[in-house]
Amino acid sequence: MDDASDRRINRTRSALKSALVELILEKGYGSITIMDIANRADYNRGTFYKHYLDKDDLLAAIKHEILRELSDALLAPYEGLDRVDADKIFPSTLRLLQHIELHKDQFVAMISANKDFYYDIYNMLHNSMMNDMHIVIKETKEQIDYEIMLSYRMSAFVGVIMYWVETGFKYSANYMAEQVLIQVNRSLDYIEFNNPG
Repeated sequence: MDDASDRRINRTRSALKSALVELILEKGYGSITIMDIANRADYNRGTFYKHYLDKDDLLAAIKHEILRELSDALLAPYEGLDRVDADKIFPSTLRLLQHIELHKDQFVAMISANKDFYYDIYNMLHNSMMNDMHIVIKETKEQIDYEIMLSYRMSAFVGVIMYWVETGFKYSANYMAEQVLIQVNRSLDYIEFNNPG
């Protein structure tokens, strides 16, 4: 296959993905037909079926692309490094959040169409932290279970992403990354109760 053909395929797939995202935001995933997607992308049904089995297959392709790009964003700043101090993780956090901010329509559409998408993000982060890196914790008297610690931290980070998306991206990616770094490197002092006794 030559470069021109590759570019044409990529253009077609990109147009179909964009069409589906736009339509989800406009009318919801359930009511979208293949004809809707093809018309919006300015192709015919036959062209759609050359690339995807159905709209679920197209949605899965969008999800796969988002998760791959998030994984790349997480690791890219540290290529070639053996380690990075915990207070220096800002670049990867920022890149990951900037990627979400840049593709916010895709995220909102994906969450609208697939309620398990946050869990997919969690799995991607968890797998990356298990396979591509290892968190080293300062020695303490208490024994810390690595799996529980990792689950806690990844769930917290996905919770921050959920909050950000659900509030309509009211803060910048930079602000969110700064806040995440503060949370990662701070310990609780104590908890006050609003209605004691």
